[in-house]
Amino acid sequence: MQFLENSSVKNEYLTLLFYLVFAVFLTVLIIGLSYFLVRQNPDSEKLSAYECGFEPYEDTRHVFDIKFCVIGILFLIFDIEIMFLVPWCISISKLDILGFWSMIDFLVELGIGFFYVWYVGALDWD
Repeated sequence: MQFLENSSVKNEYLTLLFYLVFAVFLTVLIIGLSYFLVRQNPDSEKLSAYECGFEPYEDTRHVFDIKFCVIGILFLIFDIEIMFLVPWCISISKLDILGFWSMIDFLVELGIGFFYVWYVGALDWD
């Protein structure tokens, strides 16, 4: 416990403890206020489980529409794009010309893929 003897380390831990206590307090306050201030009137439709637009208690051999999977995969692809884009935006001032144009190429390829999916009609819900 010798590292806690330093005054700056204690201040850092106290600051962290303050933020933790404040976050817990704010969470309890928001959940409590939303529970007590909102009129609770759920109907059977709101209490039923959401199963991708299908009735949850039907035959298990019901045909599942593949568009749900396509939308899920597209969502993951564009989330991965953001995962690569955020660090690139943060470090763009330190990159050379190759780092800049490789990300531009990546974005152009994803844009072409998005317009292809749009053109084929995978995003339409008929």
